[in-house]
Amino acid sequence: MATTYGRQGQISTLIQHRSERPHITSERTLRAIGRVGQAVNLAVERFVTVGETIADDNHDIKQDMYDACKEARAAGSSIERLCDVAASDPTGYAQLDDRGPMVRAARALLGSVTRVLLLADIVVVKQLLLAKDRISRTLGRLESVATFTEFVKAFSVFGAEMVELAHITGDRQNDLKDERRRAQMSAARLVLERSTMMLLTSSKTSLRHPECTYSKENRDTVFCQMRRAMDLIHYVVKDGVLESTNDRNLSRQQTIEWDSERNTAFTCLKHFSRLVEMARPRFDRVPHQQPSAMTSSTSVAQGTDKDTNAERREREQLMRSNSERDRSTNSHPRELANMGGREFNDHHQHHQQRDVSLAKFSCRGEAAISIFLPDTREKLISALEKVCERTQDFTDSAYTTHEHRENILLLCDRAKLELNQLLRIAVNMEQHPNSSFDIDSCVDSVVGAANDLINQLVLTAQDQASDLPHLTKLGIELVTLLRTIALNHEIDRLQNSADRFHEHIDHMLEICKLLRHIAMTETLQVQAKFAEINVRIYGPQVITASKALCSYPNSKAMKENLEVFIDMWQWLTTDITTISKDILDLAQTNLKPEKQGYLSLPRPGKHGTTSKPLKPTRLDTEEQEKIAKSGLEMKMITNEMDAETDKWNSTTDENNDIVKRAKNMSAMAFSMYQFTKGEGSLRTTQDLFTQAEYFAEEANRLYKVVRQFSYQVPAGGPKKELLDHLDKVPTYVQTLQFCVKESTVGKSATFVKVDHVIQETKNLMNIISKVVSVCFDCANKIQKKKTVVFTLSDGRWDLGNNKVVI
Repeated sequence: MATTYGRQGQISTLIQHRSERPHITSERTLRAIGRVGQAVNLAVERFVTVGETIADDNHDIKQDMYDACKEARAAGSSIERLCDVAASDPTGYAQLDDRGPMVRAARALLGSVTRVLLLADIVVVKQLLLAKDRISRTLGRLESVATFTEFVKAFSVFGAEMVELAHITGDRQNDLKDERRRAQMSAARLVLERSTMMLLTSSKTSLRHPECTYSKENRDTVFCQMRRAMDLIHYVVKDGVLESTNDRNLSRQQTIEWDSERNTAFTCLKHFSRLVEMARPRFDRVPHQQPSAMTSSTSVAQGTDKDTNAERREREQLMRSNSERDRSTNSHPRELANMGGREFNDHHQHHQQRDVSLAKFSCRGEAAISIFLPDTREKLISALEKVCERTQDFTDSAYTTHEHRENILLLCDRAKLELNQLLRIAVNMEQHPNSSFDIDSCVDSVVGAANDLINQLVLTAQDQASDLPHLTKLGIELVTLLRTIALNHEIDRLQNSADRFHEHIDHMLEICKLLRHIAMTETLQVQAKFAEINVRIYGPQVITASKALCSYPNSKAMKENLEVFIDMWQWLTTDITTISKDILDLAQTNLKPEKQGYLSLPRPGKHGTTSKPLKPTRLDTEEQEKIAKSGLEMKMITNEMDAETDKWNSTTDENNDIVKRAKNMSAMAFSMYQFTKGEGSLRTTQDLFTQAEYFAEEANRLYKVVRQFSYQVPAGGPKKELLDHLDKVPTYVQTLQFCVKESTVGKSATFVKVDHVIQETKNLMNIISKVVSVCFDCANKIQKKKTVVFTLSDGRWDLGNNKVVI
């Protein structure tokens, strides 16, 4: 068959060739043409001979196979005849310039050969399924035997059938092209191989001690796992085959079960990043073009050759211009996704008469993906929500450190905030086509947030996987202890050790789950998933086998039964260690930033390579008047904060963390208010930005303290109100931090940044004031009932005395 494919390559070359001298051909070329035709026909003849042999052994496809072989033989003869005609006459080579007959013959050959291959593949699949069905029937007989003699006879038949299935599935695994299916087939074959010896010992133990429920549970578990493995083989083999309606519905259910590892955190994050990149708009100036022409045409290059340098600079200025960061934090991204319909049409009709060049936005990629389409916005929001759901496996894990959990939550909030900002700008671009927005940087920010989240998830999984050597050693000690206790018939100690081993299994399962989430290839995802399944199923069976041995400590069959389950556990721990190393190595390699090498580095300050930092500036009188209103509003919020903290003075001392940090924030906000009036210690804009950074950090510390305090507040209306306000703090903190880090050029841009910083500080101060007020109410209500000691990071919160005790 491989020879046939090689000859078809020669046919393609022959068809595509056009002679520069149509009526004069060398004798050597003519002989080559004749040899190609003969070789093709000979290869086809050998190919169809094999096909006819397969047809003779399989009567259900015999007629179809004979028809396909007949068509292939006829097509091969046609190709040979055409080549002979061209080679026999020196002027006949020109006939090949009319490639119609040769093309038709080649297409007929390709179609018939494909039919032969498909029919042969059906035969292989049928043989595999028949072998699987025979083993299923043999397993049923093994499960129903009553004596060990009958079991030995049935097991000998089972062994021969397993050998046959192993050969067929091995060949099929090598033929599979899909990486996931190949990994699933390998996992199923590995389960069958390892379970065969366990089946022998567990069945022998159950037959020797039929009254023991523990040994029966061991045997039934092995039977169940082997049947699941054969079901997986059946599913992999029949993947993509057209089935009946009932079988198709069952196949959908199996797809959800077997392919559940597709929905990992890494896969969801990559899908989200891909959607964002595909939705990235590009810009083109089109005179008198309607702004509603937001298409994804790939031919936006029309007219760009006529652009002057000034127009290019104008377009670049459009991309770099300051963005309208009018974040309305009370609105949800889903509301933004539904905006821009009727309002945009009205705006377009209003500006249609203007004789100006409007910006035309289009999408890089597929026609159905554009940030200006509501469906795309819904897809982006849904994809990010799915990402956040997957990260819950990391944050909910009892073995994730507080630092990693907090970083994951903050990065999820950052991704939501960046996507929120991107959707806002997209809606504003629809409503105000002539305005300037830096949407490219917003897209980059969303993608950057997604990449940072991937890195954090990898670090979290790596931190847990670092315990694997210790866990492996601990697992060996525990199973050895279980064996010793069972032999000594110490039932009480056995239960305590079993509980410890259950905790050990849970820890291993958590590691497998996190490793599966960060696996970057389908093979590693499948391996991690089935390692987790096998640990969940076979791990508790070690305890069950120990209990069986404890019931019959002198039974040799019980000892052998426990040994095979301990061997299985050791195989599984070795598998997890290997998979962990492969997953983490690949993740670290792919996520490692590429180092750029430079042949020579210019000296600082030369050739314009080192940009000078902007000089700190002061606000003039006119600018102070513009932001006077915002400064006054922040001053009023500061007074409210002072009033709230004063309520605590009679019942607290200086060690109260909440009051201390709230007062610090109030003092910093007051100094920023003085800056708007040209007074106070903050003299320049850089001083203001530095103070805003400290303000955001202090708010983040206060958030952590109040979050710990909320755990001791009983459920009810006050706690719900506290959490509602508290959950908004990280969003406001990150918004302020992004405003501070935003780079500006020029005095006017710097003033806009100052205005944004004052606004975001005011918003954050407002929500902090509400949090402090609700905290005071909650503390007073708890004080009336009882005294609760609450642990903080640097002390204890005594709600009876309403203070922090160091």
